Amino acid sequence: MKIVLYLHIHQPWRLARFRYLDLGSGRPYFDVPRNLAIFRGITERCYRPAFTRLRRALDEFPEFQFSLSITGTWIEQARETDPALLSELRGLVGTGRVALVGETYYHSLAFLVPPPELQEEVRLQHRTLEGEFGRAPTVLRMTELAYSDELARFAVAQGYRGMLAEGWEGVLEGGSPNHRYASRVAPELGLLLRNYPLSDDVGFRFSSRGWSEFPLTAEKYLHWIASSPGEMVGLFMDFETFGEHHPASSGILEFLSALPRAARDAPNVGWATAEEAVDLPSRGLLGAPTTISWADQNRDLGAWLGNDLQRSAFEAAKKVGVLAHQAGDPEILTAWRRLLTSDHFYYMYLGGHGADAGVHQYFSAYGNPYDAYANYMNALTDLRQRALAKLR
Repeated sequence: MKIVLYLHIHQPWRLARFRYLDLGSGRPYFDVPRNLAIFRGITERCYRPAFTRLRRALDEFPEFQFSLSITGTWIEQARETDPALLSELRGLVGTGRVALVGETYYHSLAFLVPPPELQEEVRLQHRTLEGEFGRAPTVLRMTELAYSDELARFAVAQGYRGMLAEGWEGVLEGGSPNHRYASRVAPELGLLLRNYPLSDDVGFRFSSRGWSEFPLTAEKYLHWIASSPGEMVGLFMDFETFGEHHPASSGILEFLSALPRAARDAPNVGWATAEEAVDLPSRGLLGAPTTISWADQNRDLGAWLGNDLQRSAFEAAKKVGVLAHQAGDPEILTAWRRLLTSDHFYYMYLGGHGADAGVHQYFSAYGNPYDAYANYMNALTDLRQRALAKLR
């Protein structure tokens, strides 16, 4: 059994308060000082201690390896706040046992807007990773693990050998996520699936004292993995799991450090990067005529487009995108792409109560989804006016 540990690193550019009265005022859309302050806090709680522990594990356990995706917006904020953090990350990648996974630069919904936006964002991210880390990704993921047959064709056209996707029953048709599959519409593309029960045991349930398996130890976790059928298990989760979503007091950082040792002691368990795992033999073809994701319990696009607020904002953003491209102003285009970041639509979620609503509320800095919508639309309207002024 190969463990494919994949961690996603991302921070958005959060909006400043932008009122209707601020239209035309020249006020910035994004609260840079606040964003950088948030980034510094997460660095101290999560990024730096987790990087340190991962580097020790790489040094101590030659068989240990993992994969990372890193958004361009995260890299921008790291450059602003802590260049040494980027150096630490380059050191991890430089070991040769940390594979980089490609994605959109802005962690955006570019895969839902007309071409060539998706291609441009993926290529921008590809170049950024090459420039920062000297490594180019050969496996692709979309925002929040979005996947469809159409995206499989896109990945192949862009030269990628594999994609990551959610191991959801709706596409598995009774199969196990613990195999390497191929796309039904593009068989040359390898598919690596997230084992969401095992991933969520760490990502969501680790610090829950009401969970029947609390506390989760690395040894118990590796026993579950070793007992699972299949050739590989995809443990895909946010990097911020380790020290931010679960605080250090929960023992999550010690758990991360203990995983490589527990894996070494477990029978028939090893590690593989996403690049290596796509070379495993395929166990079948999978189709996804509609888009799936790892977001929320429905595994669809509802996290960003599930209500009228979100759909209204997204349709408006698409129209402004046409103007932003036509305006020929790099600042306007960059601002629009930052507004296309999926987080802004995530904050507009109207799902009532339950686990999904709790997760959305956890990430949002707004008092309610209506405030998120109004603030977003004010900024977007101002950007539209700027783009139109350029076109006159």
